[in-house]
Order: sequence, then structure tokens, then C-alpha cells
Amino acid sequence: MLRGVRDRVRATPALARLLSLASLLLVAAAAHSGARSGGVAWLPLLVAGVVLALVTGATAHRWPLPAIWLVVTLLAAAGGTLVSVAWLVGALIGGAVALAAALFLDTAALRRARRSGTRP
Repeated sequence: MLRGVRDRVRATPALARLLSLASLLLVAAAAHSGARSGGVAWLPLLVAGVVLALVTGATAHRWPLPAIWLVVTLLAAAGGTLVSVAWLVGALIGGAVALAAALFLDTAALRRARRSGTRP
């Protein structure tokens, strides 16, 4: 079922770009909401953005989602009052770990190809 959804999304490049942008905007809204208001209001936005990106397969790479999380969290921190420093530190550490994991997964094919001596 998910493969069918992914195939239909990828068959329409404009739809894939639109869903990719929507998932990035949802993650950005979650980061900004979390940094400014705290609580758990940001969690449904984050889950919706990640699920949208994964279910539709709209993003070819995994790194943009944690990268936008880090950028928007830093911008919200620089822009004014925060909920707490602990939330900010947790969000930045979580985002950095997620970004490192996403980059590791995105470059796995390249590392495998280099080890075997073929080009991807």
C-alpha cells in the first residue's frame, strides 16, 4: 500500500515537491512552536511532518528535516524569549544527533560503493 502511494507521488514531480515542502514547513513550525511556547503543542506538528515525508517518500534525502529543525530552533532562540534553556539544549542535541544519523544513512550507498570499488 505504501509503495503505491510513493509511486503515485513520484509519478507527479510537482506533487512530490509540494509534499516535501509541506513536510519541511511542518517540522519548522514544530521547532518554532517548541522553542517559543514549550509544552507538547509542537509534537503533533513534528510527527505530521516526519510521517508525511516518510509515507509519501517525498524527500529523496533524510538530512533536510533535522537540518531545518536545527536552523529554526537556533533562529527562534536568537529572536527572543525562550521557554527554557533546557528545552533549547535538548532540541539542539536531539537535532544534531538526528542530523548525524540522517547524513550517515544518506551516505551509506556511497560508502558501500567505495568499499566495493564501483561507482554508484
